[in-house]
Amino acid sequence: MSAHAHGPANRGRRVLDAAAPLFVCEPGGRPVGGALVLHDVFGVTEHAEEACRALARRGRLAVSPYLYHEHGGPAFAAEELAAARTQMEELTPTDLAADVGAALGYLESRRTGPVLVVGFSMGGHLATWAAAHHVVEAAVAVSPSAGPWPGVPSVEALVAGRRSPWLGVVGGADGRVDADRLRAAAGRPGPPAAVEVVDGAGHGFYRKDALQRDGGLWPLIRDFMAGHRPPG
Repeated sequence: MSAHAHGPANRGRRVLDAAAPLFVCEPGGRPVGGALVLHDVFGVTEHAEEACRALARRGRLAVSPYLYHEHGGPAFAAEELAAARTQMEELTPTDLAADVGAALGYLESRRTGPVLVVGFSMGGHLATWAAAHHVVEAAVAVSPSAGPWPGVPSVEALVAGRRSPWLGVVGGADGRVDADRLRAAAGRPGPPAAVEVVDGAGHGFYRKDALQRDGGLWPLIRDFMAGHRPPG
């Protein structure tokens, strides 16, 4: 497994004005699939990088776009929340669509096979947006809080209009995410969708689990995908 940064991931079919550079983790052998990790408000921190490494250890070619790349792709510490929120608020729907689309295009160009999208907090909103606009193996939104981007529909509206299987993972003590509203949206006709609640967990519980622990987030994701994998 190796990790490196990759330059703008333009697809070749069209020019993307703001395609974000990628943090890339290669699996040890031939990929069994791809993975797109969408970071939370703090940027591509060690947590996002370790999520990519954990997915690479499971055989996936994993990438995480530096969504703050126009400002040098910074990552912020927990005590820099105000500065991180400023960066988040400066993102535009056009640039976000280009960055997410280009990352998926890079994985497509590498012929990885099915792509799993995983997003945390604001990245959970973006993962849900991806599920509504792209056909992927599954989109997983962990603590999916609404981003402040005019023109991007709410998480619930995106779940209701999904094109891909969607899993929401919500902390039971998270006052920022309404699990009942997500369940109602997941019940709308469409590809499989579900909401899992982690008892007693607050909004940022995922920062203690970058998908590496067998008793953490990964079993929920694995079981959801296994339950909805097409036969054959």
